[in-house]
Amino acid sequence: MKTIATISTPLVAGAIGIIRMTGDDALRIAARMFRSKQAEDFTQAQPNRMYYGTVTAGDVTDKALAVYFRAPHSYTGEDLVEFQCHGGVRLMRTVYRACLDLGAQAADKGEFTKRAFLNGKYALSDCEGIVDLIQGESMAAVRAASRQAQGALARRIGELNDQLLDGIGELEASLDYPDEMEDEARTNARQWTERIYDALRALRDTAQTGAYIRNGIAVAIVGNPNVGKSSLLNRLLGQDRAIVTDIAGTTRDTLEASIEVRGILLRLIDTAGIRESEDAVERIGVERSKRSARTSDVVLHMIDASRPADESQRALERELRDTDARLLRVYNKTDLPLAQDTSDGIALSATQGIGIETLRNAIVDAVVTQAIDPGAEIVTNERHVRALDQAIASVRAAADALDVQPTECILLDLRNAYFALGEITGHTASEDIVDRIFSKFCLGK
Repeated sequence: MKTIATISTPLVAGAIGIIRMTGDDALRIAARMFRSKQAEDFTQAQPNRMYYGTVTAGDVTDKALAVYFRAPHSYTGEDLVEFQCHGGVRLMRTVYRACLDLGAQAADKGEFTKRAFLNGKYALSDCEGIVDLIQGESMAAVRAASRQAQGALARRIGELNDQLLDGIGELEASLDYPDEMEDEARTNARQWTERIYDALRALRDTAQTGAYIRNGIAVAIVGNPNVGKSSLLNRLLGQDRAIVTDIAGTTRDTLEASIEVRGILLRLIDTAGIRESEDAVERIGVERSKRSARTSDVVLHMIDASRPADESQRALERELRDTDARLLRVYNKTDLPLAQDTSDGIALSATQGIGIETLRNAIVDAVVTQAIDPGAEIVTNERHVRALDQAIASVRAAADALDVQPTECILLDLRNAYFALGEITGHTASEDIVDRIFSKFCLGK
């Protein structure tokens, strides 16, 4: 296979810059560029051993490290060489260009991992886990991605597909011997289709939690002017991010920031106070506040508990109830004499820090209804969700048809389920799906 090369570290100045090559000529090209007292001829280098020496790229030389991984015991499953030189941007580009001048070709996005997939080193879902591991913004996301990258989801899907394949084989065999086998095969199918269906449903039921783990929870802080929304944002963040004054309408636009609670990212959105206004800029801010409420997972309706409820508060409550978000009433300023009953919400004082931890946990509990088991498979990828939905529908259709349809029709549904699950692991994924997935990778991975 052709040899490809790329720069695998970010193109910014740093301590180390890594240039990697993989393919049939990777070792030969590396040997023309690298010299070491430990191996004058790098083609004789021992695999998996780091060598210290000099890399030469045209009229530029650099003290560097080089390591050779012999196929199939490498990341890609092919011969692979990495140079670790000093991390100057121009230097990295010079060494990379020398690799190309000696016969390597420029790697496409994700081509190293794509080769690993094509060479059987990873399932397709493992590769997607690698991307999520790189991009994970919270510990829960990193943990879930790590398990997926290590093959946990692929193994579970593989187990279920093996069960499907065994059942399909039994039903297909019964077609050749209908008098001896068909009744028993269909009786057995009633048991294993229900078992597989339940297992697929259990996996699918983790998807909503998985979406929050991967993407975070969008939390809009909404309320009338001067109820303490910006003060709450600052208190949740532990820093002064939003401007706080006694002047109503200080916040004119949405302000976003993130915190991590129980391993999950909360994407906080401080919004403009909602009220009728003649000010054109403020009206735009109010509309953005309402839009944030409509598109968030959780809405915190901030209420000033030191003032009696009025029509503007009640009108806002009615409007917020028309959204799909989970609504939490948050009674602020409880360090002052209370003018409202706070028993139907969360009582706190943003200025004093009272009730903040309770609120943090309440936000997560509002949408994450399942305990997050770090050792369990959690579906975090929308592509996997669609494939599971298709497999679930096909298995359900097969199970329901056992009493009324011929075996050939049942087999059609079961094969559809098998191919749907195979799209997750890559076993039955089309070339277009594979290309689309790897196009999301960065260069060098």
